[in-house]
Amino acid sequence: MAEPKERTNQKKNKEQGRDWKSIRTRLLLAFLLFAMILMAGLWVLQTVFLQSYYEMATERKVSAMLTNISSIYANTQRLDINEFCDTLGTLSNDNDIFFYVEAADGSFTINSLDFMSQGRFMTGGTNLLNAARKALEQSGLATSSFTIGGSGKDSDDKILVNAMLVESKLRPDIYLYSISRLSPLDSAISILASQLLLVTLASIVIGAVLATWYSKRVARPIQDIRNKAKELGEGNYDVQFEGGHYSEIQELADTLNNTAEDLKRSDALQKDLMANVSHDLRTPLTMIKSYAELIRDISGDDKERRDEHLGVIVEETDRLSELVGDILLLSRIQAGTEHMEKREFEIQESAAHVLATYRVLEENEDFIFNFNDAGGKVIVEGDERKLQQVFSNLISNAVRYSTENREITINFFVEANGRRVRCEVCDKGIGIAEEDQEKIWNRYQKASKQGARAVSGGTGLGLSIAREVLEHHDAEYGVESKEGEGSCFWFTLPCKFIAKE
Repeated sequence: MAEPKERTNQKKNKEQGRDWKSIRTRLLLAFLLFAMILMAGLWVLQTVFLQSYYEMATERKVSAMLTNISSIYANTQRLDINEFCDTLGTLSNDNDIFFYVEAADGSFTINSLDFMSQGRFMTGGTNLLNAARKALEQSGLATSSFTIGGSGKDSDDKILVNAMLVESKLRPDIYLYSISRLSPLDSAISILASQLLLVTLASIVIGAVLATWYSKRVARPIQDIRNKAKELGEGNYDVQFEGGHYSEIQELADTLNNTAEDLKRSDALQKDLMANVSHDLRTPLTMIKSYAELIRDISGDDKERRDEHLGVIVEETDRLSELVGDILLLSRIQAGTEHMEKREFEIQESAAHVLATYRVLEENEDFIFNFNDAGGKVIVEGDERKLQQVFSNLISNAVRYSTENREITINFFVEANGRRVRCEVCDKGIGIAEEDQEKIWNRYQKASKQGARAVSGGTGLGLSIAREVLEHHDAEYGVESKEGEGSCFWFTLPCKFIAKE
């Protein structure tokens, strides 16, 4: 069958060393793309928006200083004019800003130039102050600001002018002005651009190296898992998956290790099952053939011996039919093709009907069967025929593994909340080893190495069938057992109705 075109292209790419869908390639490209986007963002921020950001930051800074100065003037109870002037001078020196204070009634003015050790008043400062005063009065607001200059190659520095009316109940109102330069950053931007070019090249090289190393580090354990998964698919169940340095990959490796163990165990059990089923099939077939040959060659004219031989053939045929029937039933249930015909019925009466077919053993083989009901009617919803088969399989199991003490007890209990009924089939037989109690429900358990439970008779599929039926009925189930003391198989079902006697 021809491979899909996409898969064929992937193989060609791998052979040519460029698998664009591999984790390594995708991680490498992702790292490089991230580095390029990051550096592109830095280029835009540092070259295109740097001037705008600088102006915005300067405006916020000047506005904060004016607010602070106005608060000192308006709210200080005893204002020391010398300290106030020193504050203006310090702010002027530190930030290269010109401050001018003018009383609203014209009684005084304060010029920060008188208190500056450095800095200068911009050319045309008087005109700027008049323009600021006029803009403030026209706005009708407490503050006003505008910028001038900064357009054209030969223009002066861009200048920010702020004006503020400061009202105070403690002293005359004042007009507070500030004039600050928004120095052009062309030279700084040029320097930053050259530095960013070097940083960009270094970032791409370093990013490529780190991306290559990291992509290999991530991809290596996944590639190892892929290669070992191929071995697992080819039937090598002894492979060990290793996860590496990452939790998710380690969890995947652990899951695959558990899967390999389960497949190994399942494969061994299936092989044992095939051997066991082959033996179970061969034995009755051999008996049927042998006794048919006896009838043909020896007992054909002897009615008594012929009937005896025919009886063995019928018995072995029934045994063969039972084995094949159990295998087919288990397969249908597991495949979901066996329909469960659920309806309401009295479960204790149904179990008693099953037990009645085993009462003959009380006369022939000294068995003792005890039946303890729940003290009333217990109605459940389910497939009565299938649940009767569960009881039959559990009772048959108890009969098969009983030894000298052949007492078998069937118990029913309604749980305290009245929502579920517990059904028990207990024997006093050989018991089950603790390490095997979780395994006995396995469909291949007949073929497992159980030692003490290797008792002849039965198909070995009874408990597997019981488990499948119970799980389709929302049942809880289990076994309590001790070697040499017996076993108690139990399951619980939801109750639909309980009527006490």
